[in-house]
Amino acid sequence: MTGKLRERIAISGVGCSRFGDLLETPELKGTSIQELTARAVKEALDDAGLTGQDVDAVFAGNAMVHSSQVPGTYSQLSKWTGTQFKAGVHFEAQCSTTNVGAALAAMAVAAGVYDTVLVYGLETTRTKVKDFSPYEREPVSHQQTWLWTDMAVNQAYGVPQGYDIFSTYNGLVALGYCRKYGMSIEDFDRSMFELCKTRRLHGSMNPKANIQEKLEDRAKREGFSDPFDYWRSDEHNPFVAWPSRLLSLVTTADGASAMVITRADLAKGGKSPPVELKGFGISYSDLPWYGEDPTYWEFDRRAIDTAFEMAGIKPADIDYLHTHDCSHISGICTAEATGYLEPGEGLNAARDGRLRFDGDRPMSTHGGRHAFGHAWGASAGTDTYEAVLQMRGQAGPRQIKKQPEISVIHTHGYAMIGTVVVLGSI
Repeated sequence: MTGKLRERIAISGVGCSRFGDLLETPELKGTSIQELTARAVKEALDDAGLTGQDVDAVFAGNAMVHSSQVPGTYSQLSKWTGTQFKAGVHFEAQCSTTNVGAALAAMAVAAGVYDTVLVYGLETTRTKVKDFSPYEREPVSHQQTWLWTDMAVNQAYGVPQGYDIFSTYNGLVALGYCRKYGMSIEDFDRSMFELCKTRRLHGSMNPKANIQEKLEDRAKREGFSDPFDYWRSDEHNPFVAWPSRLLSLVTTADGASAMVITRADLAKGGKSPPVELKGFGISYSDLPWYGEDPTYWEFDRRAIDTAFEMAGIKPADIDYLHTHDCSHISGICTAEATGYLEPGEGLNAARDGRLRFDGDRPMSTHGGRHAFGHAWGASAGTDTYEAVLQMRGQAGPRQIKKQPEISVIHTHGYAMIGTVVVLGSI
């Protein structure tokens, strides 16, 4: 195994829907998941200067068919996306879906099987199909969403209410971090508050984000003059797995994303500036995810090392980073594992504002899983979408001052697929 792509591969177009609730979000109300996906695909194809008939194959991703109910996604959406009669496949890698799709597409193009592949992902975690109608929707409870999600966990570890992700992915990791680096629970809580402020700030500058309200503004709206008092309020921000609080977690959303993968020589003649897909690493693991040190996850280590070796980069080369932050503390641990943040310094960096778009270690400038929102099979594509915008200098008010030349995107597909993608300027 060479561990290398035989051709230079590029992302020539990206697209992303507004994330939110198909029943409640004003811009989305009344929209079907089919239409939402078509919008993301159209944006990606337009960005690349192509039509659906210009691509050779379609890789369609969706993790929770329970709520979307679009099995055979590639054919069901072929007319919506203008890709009738193309090669197609439905795949899933849970919350890593779209970036695993980008890796699969890159290998297909590098092998010479296809020149251009459309990858898209869609998910509804806030709404589900109503009765037998393909277009009518109704709310889905958070409990039901998590029960369906927990079907991805080895059922030998399951419990009647579903696997307890909140303690395993949040509380135990937080306690392990504090123990490992000698951080007090009080300092941890303050640091997580600052990190949430940063994610909310980024979301407030992103018109496609699920939550576009700063944490300080939300606190004021709820009658708090001090945002940290709001943060510590049991009513508004309870502990979900001590010492991790509710606002350090993911928020669910309906959404879709898309990207066009092609040969770099073809992309250079396209409509928009292409970005090279320099490398990727994928490693999965069953439970348990970690041993005595809950801050160290072997499958992430392997995915990071594989991606960096394929791309020929070192940690010092990274200009922009996103790590999967369904759990904010888990995302910090992964950022430290990449070398972008020093071990034990991630939360200090968050407290000092270094992870903001205008800081020296910018991360998750779209708002991350908390503010931008999380639509399982679509979310990895939104992370890539943001990285591409940043690398083109098209991120608007949240644009990083030094336009990134190397970006790294890490995602976790529950439970658990560690995926790392390295992008570079062409």
